[in-house]
Amino acid sequence: MIRQSKATKRNFLTGEAIEIIKEKPLKAVRGVHTIELFDALTGKLVERVESENFISKVMEELQRQAALFAFLTDSIEYGIKYNGPLYDLARYDVVFKNPDMSWITSGNFPMSWLVLTDYDGPEDPENEIIMRGRIIGYAGRYSTYVGSDTKQGTLNTAESFIEPQHIHLVYDWPTHAANGTFQSVYWNYDYDKNASFAVIGKKSLQISAPNGYLFVDYVQAKVKNGKLYFMGKEAQTNKVAILVYDLNVQARTITNGQVYALLNTTISYGYENFEIAPNGDIYLTSGSTLYCFGQNGSPKNIPGTSQTSRSYSGFLLDLFAIAGQDVYIESRTNSRNDIQINRYNINDLVNPVDVKTIPREKIYAYEYYCSGQYIPDLDMLTIYVNGYTYFVGRSTLDFSKDTPVRTVTSGYSAITYDPTKKQFIEIQQTTSTGPSGNDYTKRDVTIRPLGFIGARNLLPSPVTKTSTNTMKLTYDLYIDSF
Repeated sequence: MIRQSKATKRNFLTGEAIEIIKEKPLKAVRGVHTIELFDALTGKLVERVESENFISKVMEELQRQAALFAFLTDSIEYGIKYNGPLYDLARYDVVFKNPDMSWITSGNFPMSWLVLTDYDGPEDPENEIIMRGRIIGYAGRYSTYVGSDTKQGTLNTAESFIEPQHIHLVYDWPTHAANGTFQSVYWNYDYDKNASFAVIGKKSLQISAPNGYLFVDYVQAKVKNGKLYFMGKEAQTNKVAILVYDLNVQARTITNGQVYALLNTTISYGYENFEIAPNGDIYLTSGSTLYCFGQNGSPKNIPGTSQTSRSYSGFLLDLFAIAGQDVYIESRTNSRNDIQINRYNINDLVNPVDVKTIPREKIYAYEYYCSGQYIPDLDMLTIYVNGYTYFVGRSTLDFSKDTPVRTVTSGYSAITYDPTKKQFIEIQQTTSTGPSGNDYTKRDVTIRPLGFIGARNLLPSPVTKTSTNTMKLTYDLYIDSF
């Protein structure tokens, strides 16, 4: 059933008054934000906003799985344990972290930090799981803070209280903090990054190489046109092979692998990455050298040259991504510099079309290598640096308000986007192990959504705080009697 919730905004200086109606499901839990701006000199109320958030499906799923797990639990010895066979429990999709089936006991909760961002996209409770936008301010759920941080606020313990059916939390920001314009209020796992809490929504697979082929370690997987590509090799000849899989298979074991191309070069070169161009050409990188091959496996000239390989100075090939007719190549000559990216036309990889720099306050890459992928559904580049993936708008190589903040991922993962569910997806891949150690005929693959928010509130219109204002945000969580 659906109920109506009124969201309001009133500016007491300009007389602006906004009222909108939100449709909310009839549930036993609801949360409301009240935001108040005050004149720092007079203490007079300048603006007041009241709006209800939605509670994410992840929180509902956590409740469901917690109840199910409590029913399945065998003992509470050194933490809650389930001692039954894995295949019996797998069908229940219960949240676990370790092979011994221990319950998650560490890590922040999806409603640990209150975060203000400038994202103004519509609320999408059915699919929304990632915090987006530029971060304007934040506060720890039960944390007090006094200091010079330009974004952090503090819990007001004197005005906050908790009752059986009502949690009332009040947060304050001084004049120097949270200055800017925001329109979304999130509850999130962390204040400045998306990180998956436990393994909700993940799918685990094991993928087998075609007969006579092996997988290769420490190379990113790629998603192209809905298919998953790996770098492998022909076992007898050691030649580089690109292996391709259709992931639209409802099974835990996938054996439908095919050889997309067998290249006339051996794996001994130490290739670190590969890319597939729209015309089917395959590019391999090794250090600062780029190689090109046709889909028939024969070497081809690097576009714009008469050579089948081209060496670039510095750190050019840490990031190599093909986006349609554009090719993006990192061009830092020193790892201490800010990230610099050259854009080339795919028909000329010698003369860049333009060069853009991403300052370190956007992506801190000081003395770190980086790599990149292209997500065609959103026309974005992903840039992986030091354990985090940053989503960058390709048109400006900047962070747009529609872009999620930094996200915890694996450096060898493929990143894609599900436009139906509106979720970023990470496809992790690791070497399988067998009785004799590593088994390179198989690959363990985990497919999971990236990031999980606890709740989000789209305010009726943007709120702008300046250094002449203090700000108070009150969160009321109402829980029906049970």
